[in-house]
Amino acid sequence: MTHETNLQYMTLEDLAQRCAQETKLFFNYVSHETKYCFELFRRAISERDDPAWKAIMDQYRPSVARWVNRWADRHPDFPLSSQAQEDFIWEAFERFWKFFTPEKLGRSQELKGILRYLKMCVNGAITDTWRKLRREQFDRQLETKDESEEHGPVEPESTPEENILNSEIWQFIRMRLKDETEHIIVYASIFLGLSPREIFTEFPGRFLNIKEVYQCKANVWARLGRDSDLRDLLRKGA
Repeated sequence: MTHETNLQYMTLEDLAQRCAQETKLFFNYVSHETKYCFELFRRAISERDDPAWKAIMDQYRPSVARWVNRWADRHPDFPLSSQAQEDFIWEAFERFWKFFTPEKLGRSQELKGILRYLKMCVNGAITDTWRKLRREQFDRQLETKDESEEHGPVEPESTPEENILNSEIWQFIRMRLKDETEHIIVYASIFLGLSPREIFTEFPGRFLNIKEVYQCKANVWARLGRDSDLRDLLRKGA
């Protein structure tokens, strides 16, 4: 009987316990094995084993909750109630269950890659809601504008993002962007706070690979940095 076969015949309780030990070592940056966690994920993802999936959710729920709170801490204007936190946790696991296929598991080389994908599912769940809130704010502003035209001027307080989007500098930058892809890169980086890997995940089909995101972002930043007119405009606004 091979070692892999032994793993397949381990009880779920023992497997989950050994995976928990591996995960603890991983988060403490200590040398660790990944075979037990891989077997647990294999049962959940490839075999669609419900008890294995429940064990994964029980084990990694604290990490997902921590990632949700960390995201909210970076965006203090983002409303995060206890109920919203639970919703994001469940949605993140749902995304992972849906999109982390057996093929992706097979390409994963270590536990770090699997957990990175789970973290991206957290970011995706939250940023979808973030964009929805922004759209709702925009719709309310349009309604307020219509009311002001009927009942007199109303001056709603602008958010920092709105101030930038309406500023001369932002309009100037937009004129320097070559296409929609560059616009996505700049907007997602500045206003959504997404990393290149998160941008790649959130805009499927837009980029061939993560390297293209990094390269496009570097090109845009370098081109804007060389723009003397933009530098002059920034100095005037300083």
